[in-house]
Amino acid sequence: MNLLRTYWRWLALIAVVAVLTNSRNLPWPFVTLVLGATAGYLLREGWRVWRRAGGPPTRSKVTYWRGQRIEVGTPRTGPALPDVRSIGPALIYLVPGLIFALVAVVIVLRSVGL
Repeated sequence: MNLLRTYWRWLALIAVVAVLTNSRNLPWPFVTLVLGATAGYLLREGWRVWRRAGGPPTRSKVTYWRGQRIEVGTPRTGPALPDVRSIGPALIYLVPGLIFALVAVVIVLRSVGL
């Protein structure tokens, strides 16, 4: 049981590769479902890595004076998004996730006849 918990990502990768290599013989809804699930997982992991890269987003300006931390100004309103400059490590997940999502959309559109 512990072995499966450790290696489930590798098993999922092998399953996705097997589905992609046999995609001409498998029904298109199944292939689309596998690609969509893979895209969702990769995009979720990319978002997690991006949020974790710069630490938690801050809503106020922080100044240090004589070794003490002082938060200056009122907190900003609205959601605090991750810093765009810290997106580098997340691109490893976000780019393939976006590609898988676009391929799934193309398969659906081609199969429906649009």
